Amino acid sequence: MWQSKAGDINQAEWRKIVDQLGELRLTNLGHGALDTSLPRRAVLVTTGRLTGNAPDLFRDYNDRARRRDEPLLELWDKDTLLGDLSGNRDAVLRGSSDGHLIAALGSIEERRTTMRSLETFSQRWMTWDESRLTGLGVVEAAILCDRLEHADRLDLACHLGLCLIRGARSAVAGETSPAVEAATRLFEVYGRRLWAECDNRLLGRRALTGFSGVSGWVTYPARCTRLAELLGLLALRMRSSGDPEWVAVADWLADFVAAQPGAARPIGDEYAVALVPTALTLALRGNGAVERYLTDVTVWLCDAYEKHCFGLAHVDADATEVIDQLLGPPFEHVEISKRRDSRVAAVVLDLCAALGLTTLYEDVRNDLEAVRLAPSVLRLAPGPSMWSRTGTDNRVDPNVPYSESCEPGAAAAPHHVDPVGEDLCESGDAWDLLAVSSALRDRHFYRALPAVAGSQAVNLRGTEEPSGD
Repeated sequence: MWQSKAGDINQAEWRKIVDQLGELRLTNLGHGALDTSLPRRAVLVTTGRLTGNAPDLFRDYNDRARRRDEPLLELWDKDTLLGDLSGNRDAVLRGSSDGHLIAALGSIEERRTTMRSLETFSQRWMTWDESRLTGLGVVEAAILCDRLEHADRLDLACHLGLCLIRGARSAVAGETSPAVEAATRLFEVYGRRLWAECDNRLLGRRALTGFSGVSGWVTYPARCTRLAELLGLLALRMRSSGDPEWVAVADWLADFVAAQPGAARPIGDEYAVALVPTALTLALRGNGAVERYLTDVTVWLCDAYEKHCFGLAHVDADATEVIDQLLGPPFEHVEISKRRDSRVAAVVLDLCAALGLTTLYEDVRNDLEAVRLAPSVLRLAPGPSMWSRTGTDNRVDPNVPYSESCEPGAAAAPHHVDPVGEDLCESGDAWDLLAVSSALRDRHFYRALPAVAGSQAVNLRGTEEPSGD
């Protein structure tokens, strides 16, 4: 027999239902077909959790029942329900006919899942109505995250949480909703589990290279930049929700970036957005950490575009293209055209502008010009396209005309005055724009940078676009 409640149960809510729970355990009043001779199990079912003093009251309630030799009360809260559903996927799949979830689960078991495949799977959530997304969508994501954790891919579990945030924001046209809140909590759960595995062992010189083998030339910087990105997102989220532990995460991240050069070596434009949460977290920490980090990124980037190199792979490149672009120059059989445009370059310049690093901005711009590198960005259109990887109203600016200097209150580039994301920044939800960027990998929202960092940057609406050189 059960009593069901929606949402969290605090001390006040517990006191409201305690009499009902007593009747559930002890009385025989109910359905006429109730067989009172059968063993009784009384269950409190809630879609939330016991909060505040409610867990203590629950334990005390069962202690008193035990002393009286009465039936105990079981609790099936949100975590219990998700765990049971994870072990019984048919309970969720019943009524679902597209089979995409089955394919995604199979991909995880075969260890073929990637950031891109998860984003592709999550595109269906963009078209669901809010009630379906809050129900089936959240449960689907929770099941996949559970499987990813068991496959030792907490990073991809975090990524799927970010994809769910994108889907929720798209489904409700950017408005805050229970689906957005649930998606954010899902990312936080797995982000904190990832953080729990970070200790001083990862700060050693060979911590992430010792087990990489010959693939370490690629996997080492990829692991470093991705871990830094996810921890940066977690720290910024914790800070926005008032959790003081964000300082510990930020401090460890600063130590990690200082100890692991790979954190400043994005292996392609797909990792350009990884720089954003890392840099913003370091900027909030202070002590010049962000300046050193962005300088290291610039050195790596310019080296990749020197005369004898091919540059870094484009944002849609597959793994083979990324490796050929990065490691191919010494080998004659690798035939690749040299790239001149770079999303990484635009992200670095935008971070310098948003954080008010005027001297560094000028130095970076001069260094990029010296290797004839063209910063590129995806200009986003307000509306559905801003949430979509295939948005037809978005357009690429392949050579952004950045101004020679970035002055306070002036736009350093045309996309700095684009209105996309302005409403979320004004409502205090700028972090969600960072989450969407990390999910999609091909864009960043300039207005979110100073908003998340708490910069005193002047609102650029209405500022004339710079004309370039």
